Amino acid sequence: MQKLTDIREAVSYLQEGDIVTSNGKDFYVLKNDKVHIYSNGSHYSLELSDFARLYNKNTFYLYEESAEIDETKDEAYYRYYRK
Repeated sequence: MQKLTDIREAVSYLQEGDIVTSNGKDFYVLKNDKVHIYSNGSHYSLELSDFARLYNKNTFYLYEESAEIDETKDEAYYRYYRK
């Protein structure tokens, strides 16, 4: 995950439609001019200005989804279901 320098960079990525995280468990997404915070089974939203004020001390990372596919397991799965 790419470490972001400050809250301004995190907000910039959010405005571009990216997902930002602070610890790999909390995720921040911008929808309809509000930052939606997903954390440990809870979900709430904040105005962008409130988010920037409340979370300005956090260390943020750009969330990068890793989708590695194991070709052997994939082939075994489809071979099983084709029978």
